[in-house]
Amino acid sequence: MTGATGFIGSHVAYRLLQAGHELVAIARNPEKTPSLSSHPRVRRVAATLHDSALIAQHLEGCEACVHVALGWGDTPLAMLERDTQATVGLLEACVRGGVKHFIYTSSTAALGGFWSRMSEADPVRPSDYYGATKAASEAYVMAVGAKSGMRCNVIRPGYTFGNPVAEGAPTQPDQRFNEIVKRALAGQEIRLKKGDGTQFVWAGDLARLYQAVLDSTRSREVYFGLATPFVTWQAVAEEAVRLTGSSSKVVIEGEPGAPCLFDLAKIREHFGLEFSSAEQISLHLKYFAEKYRA
Repeated sequence: MTGATGFIGSHVAYRLLQAGHELVAIARNPEKTPSLSSHPRVRRVAATLHDSALIAQHLEGCEACVHVALGWGDTPLAMLERDTQATVGLLEACVRGGVKHFIYTSSTAALGGFWSRMSEADPVRPSDYYGATKAASEAYVMAVGAKSGMRCNVIRPGYTFGNPVAEGAPTQPDQRFNEIVKRALAGQEIRLKKGDGTQFVWAGDLARLYQAVLDSTRSREVYFGLATPFVTWQAVAEEAVRLTGSSSKVVIEGEPGAPCLFDLAKIREHFGLEFSSAEQISLHLKYFAEKYRA
């Protein structure tokens, strides 16, 4: 597993350990999460995505590869080299090493612009370099799966949130939950765009999807990883105000457009999974409130 100490990766790692799997955890700093690095069913490997020879060495005996880590760059060529090329190298190493199943972490950004109703069958039209490298890597994953016979699947997370799963593990990099709670605690006005929101998915639920895909016999499939309900940032802010007992006023600006919705019938039909985020949103807001009150 790559990216095991990152936000999504740490949730997936702990979920798979709870399910009884053994992990080879590849990370730049595998000691970042002590409870993961010291787990008896975890082999720690300090490596980047470009340490191909080292990674290939540790693939021996592995049945599956769950690729969560992201290589970042600010230019098209940098993204190609640091993420897509690294993913292709990992795919080739898995084929040579006899790995049976490869799971790639893409993003809804591979679609490009969003529209009223989206499914996994829609064509990708990336609108930024991040979406482009995800879409390109998806194409290689599918092609390698077709050519090699290795089972290959893609998961496209949307907006993923959640508390750290263990000591040293991070929360999501986006700061909007954080900033809303800060403003609520300070009694400051919270300004938001009317109707702005998404199908927030809790990282623990997303990890359930990874486990379901890993344990399945599916191949060359793409799955959205989101919750079913569309939740507005207004609802998030109002819950933050309620939880903190704040005097903050939530100010809604502009005219709402129609919500862009992801069709999640596929994960329901293939795995019986359907997620709701309301309870975890409240717990996440409480986490930040307690953090800043401490």
